[in-house]
Amino acid sequence: MIKIRNKLSPLTLFLLKAGGVYAAWQLLYDLVVLPDGRFDSWLSITGVSFAANLLSFLGWDIETTGRVIACVGNRGVEIQNGCNGMDLLGLFAGFIIAYPGRMKTRFFFLFGGFGLLFTANVLRIAFFTLSSLYFPDYWEPIHHYSSYVFFYPIVLTLWFLWTTINEQTYIFSGAGFSSA
Repeated sequence: MIKIRNKLSPLTLFLLKAGGVYAAWQLLYDLVVLPDGRFDSWLSITGVSFAANLLSFLGWDIETTGRVIACVGNRGVEIQNGCNGMDLLGLFAGFIIAYPGRMKTRFFFLFGGFGLLFTANVLRIAFFTLSSLYFPDYWEPIHHYSSYVFFYPIVLTLWFLWTTINEQTYIFSGAGFSSA
């Protein structure tokens, strides 16, 4: 493995690691986590609970039942397994795990990033609840594009910060390649 590692470019090594981590995550999720359902349910129900508390604190009358949240007397929003942010957590973690860096910093980024993404999901659930109340006719585009507003800027910013903190590793710059 060490001989192979020395012959591969840093970018190739990163891509192989990232692909391996992502494949392992997909297998783990599809074969263990999803069929079991407990973690997905917990993530959805906890997100709904936090969003309900936030909206109640801000003055809305909120009701929840498990995965469903609504402003009292209005249509509810159900947070299903595909909408609880779990898939994005795996994608985010795959990059952080595959890209070189110090282990202590990696754990900080992973757990801090998970916390930020969970918070973003709580805000997204609250936004869905209010969108259902104030803009019910626009539910489909709001739901479809919400990831671009709530999740992706956070993930891309954290990935950027992770690469700049570990800037001694120039895997994307072509450093280490000879132009001769």
